[in-house]
Amino acid sequence: MKIDHKAFETLLKAKGISKKAFSAYSGIPYYTVAGWKKSGEVPNYAMILLRNMPTAKAYITAGELIEAGLPKAILWNNDPDKKVPVDIFIVATLQRAYNDFVVQRLAEFFGGERILAALLKHKERVSDKLIEQVTAHLQDYQRTDGLGEHKSKRERERNHLDKGYQI
Repeated sequence: MKIDHKAFETLLKAKGISKKAFSAYSGIPYYTVAGWKKSGEVPNYAMILLRNMPTAKAYITAGELIEAGLPKAILWNNDPDKKVPVDIFIVATLQRAYNDFVVQRLAEFFGGERILAALLKHKERVSDKLIEQVTAHLQDYQRTDGLGEHKSKRERERNHLDKGYQI
């Protein structure tokens, strides 16, 4: 299944990720990534990789998240142009509307590690129960490929080694 390249470009822009950075993260040659614009289509697996690629942005707007496909209803701040620090945005959104869907969508956009870091940074503002629930969901989500299919232990270990973590 192929995805329109405009959706790919929109998500790259919203996450603040260059094609070169996506190429390095995914292992897909840059000329292939750049060539998708000419063909007008992007492979489905590339969108999955991009959704799971954490963003490094310090500030985010609701407009960027909505443009990237997150439903407006789950967002804490609905002002499309107001820049908010990412950690505040994550914590406030989880406090407003915690459920597995919200955690999964935020994890796809920001990355699980970024969500946990935000919760721990603002631990005095969030309940231990919320931190435990989000942590459990992220651990379960990490054991899957994002589509509900469980990764093998070997694949999880390889991902940790690729990121420089000890097993």
